[in-house]
Amino acid sequence: MTNINNSVANKYLFIDDTIIDETYNTYKTLNQPKKYAANPILRPSQPWEFNVGFLGTVLKDEATGILKAWYQNWIDGNYRVGYATSLNGIHWDKPEYDIYTVGKTRTNQILASGCTPNVIYEPNEPDSNKRYKMLFWDYDMWQTQNTASGSVAFSKDGIHWNQYQKNPVLYNTGDTHSVYGWDSAHNCYVAYIRPGGPKDRSKYIRVIGRSVSKNFIDWSEPVTVLEPTESEPYIEYYAMPVFKYHDLYLGLLWVFHVNKEEPKPRRTGTMDIHLTVSHDGINWNKVDHEQAFIPLGEPGTYDQGMLASTNGPIQMGDELWFYYTSTDGDHGSKYRNSRGSLAKLRIDGFVSLSAGNQTGYITTKPIDCHGGYLTINAKTNNGTIAVVILDESGNEIDGTRVYDSAIFDSDSVNHKVTWRNHVNLNHLNGKKIRLKFYLKSSSIYSFTINPA
Repeated sequence: MTNINNSVANKYLFIDDTIIDETYNTYKTLNQPKKYAANPILRPSQPWEFNVGFLGTVLKDEATGILKAWYQNWIDGNYRVGYATSLNGIHWDKPEYDIYTVGKTRTNQILASGCTPNVIYEPNEPDSNKRYKMLFWDYDMWQTQNTASGSVAFSKDGIHWNQYQKNPVLYNTGDTHSVYGWDSAHNCYVAYIRPGGPKDRSKYIRVIGRSVSKNFIDWSEPVTVLEPTESEPYIEYYAMPVFKYHDLYLGLLWVFHVNKEEPKPRRTGTMDIHLTVSHDGINWNKVDHEQAFIPLGEPGTYDQGMLASTNGPIQMGDELWFYYTSTDGDHGSKYRNSRGSLAKLRIDGFVSLSAGNQTGYITTKPIDCHGGYLTINAKTNNGTIAVVILDESGNEIDGTRVYDSAIFDSDSVNHKVTWRNHVNLNHLNGKKIRLKFYLKSSSIYSFTINPA
């Protein structure tokens, strides 16, 4: 599970309008991560490798800083789970083991049959043999037994896995899913799984379901939580990895643009990645109904066909790194190359509120102030940002009016806001306040009230 959070500071983003009371002369932008210039970064490196990519999970070992990837690839007529590591997130090593061999050649394959391996790590799990948990789709079981094969496995080191003897644990599901992990707000494990749909396949479309478990073995029947609207007749929702970003649930929705001429169940089309948001992990909305968060590449490029993300971003310094699988052919094409790619985003940079040459402003709803100090993640384009503090009723507070504010005219992910006679918010401890941001030729991504 990716969980990017500072549990002490109160961070506010503009992904939706929850904190906004009023805006004037500003506009909202969904910011797309910048694709790494040297993409793709995970490629076949052995004669027996065909299709590889970040279709699965990337986790960061907080103790060592090493990135670990569990990913789906196609070898010897089956989907298998590969394992790779990286010190810098760009160059990936594929350690070799005797777990699965090609002839007498050791490989980095650690599970003989598995689609979309979703891995979570729980360092406080009492049973050390179960600190790594995986939910995967057993392709071999589906091929040989013609049964749904949502299966689980456990590991001490993330490399040597013990599959649950009574697999599968999920029935009538699709072959793509995402494990959020333990959700303390709901006191259960949560996975977002594509339901198998009706028996009448002529009515089948792909949607996002939510399944829960208390023990990672007994999973509930998926309940649909996000599906295409009536205005999207040629759109299906293929999968949605979910991660927690401070107090928000964010989803990386794989949007399948189906072939309009094909009857259901549809198998051909392209796929890009859209951003979704939820406050409870159950009720979801697209952040932008038209624009993709990570779009397809231009015709003739390595990522012109389909994109499929991992479990969530990895924070690397002041950036969020998104790993995804990119293909040069669409879904249903007979031949397509899958590779692993990377896109980078400014931290908190999902959505910005901006003003042009004419000054605009943003006023927040009332916020409980417990002192501390205010920081903003913002940048200017030969412009300025000033911050005014209002009382709960919207009146300016002496000492923090617009002419008291120190002007921001730079680019910073963590700029401390001050006023002429105040360097913090301690004089407002225990009060409800509103913040009013005056912007000119500038953009703001988030603001944070930090503890004293």
